[in-house]
Amino acid sequence: MSAQAAIAEVLERLSDTQLAALAHACSTAITPPPALSDIVAGAPPAAVEAVAVLCTAWATTPGLTGAGIALALHTGLAARQAADRRGTRPVWTGPGATGEQRLTAAVIHELLAEARERILLVSYATYTLPEVAHDLRAAAERGCRVDVVFETTVDSDGAYKGPAIPFANVPGLIRWRWPRPKRPAGAVLHAKVLVIDGRCALIGSANLTGRALSANLEAGLLTRDPELAAAIEAHIQELCAKGTFVKAA
Repeated sequence: MSAQAAIAEVLERLSDTQLAALAHACSTAITPPPALSDIVAGAPPAAVEAVAVLCTAWATTPGLTGAGIALALHTGLAARQAADRRGTRPVWTGPGATGEQRLTAAVIHELLAEARERILLVSYATYTLPEVAHDLRAAAERGCRVDVVFETTVDSDGAYKGPAIPFANVPGLIRWRWPRPKRPAGAVLHAKVLVIDGRCALIGSANLTGRALSANLEAGLLTRDPELAAAIEAHIQELCAKGTFVKAA
């Protein structure tokens, strides 16, 4: 793979924070530093592979310097952030996500890391993914209010068979459920929504499961329109205020 293609792949696969760290590590290096892969330790396999491919392309491209790679990464990151600020963009899991399209796992990590005031998370199938658990714990520790609305086996009359208490090891979460008596017969809590500080939101098909964030074909939309994000948040908050959703024991 050419260096240009490898840089484009890294820009696609890594979060903003990871890209900034990668650019910093490259900036003063002449050849790929041995610890470069540590920057994406624990990230999805595609991100780890993208950095490995970049290292190979760097090592085999005459005249390519770390400063040049850092400049390319900073330029690409700035362009991506500018595009993000302009509004709504597609987010994908699965094959063929290229160019300005973003990957679900990276976007979730980026959004949770951005949160400064509050997080609203709604999901149907929910598993305690280590990366997401780490981000939720970090957000709670820096003072964010974290409201989560998850499906339960009892409330769904057995339709949902996932973990009884997702992210049970993360303190500080305010948990909500949709009690079975308050639902139409056979209804399930099927929404997948993440709202950050009432100003940006991710809405899509992906549940919080490893397969949904790494293997399935999933589609979503990331909006940084504060009016739209606030409207989504307000709807869920109203369901909580009216008692449609109740706090979990």
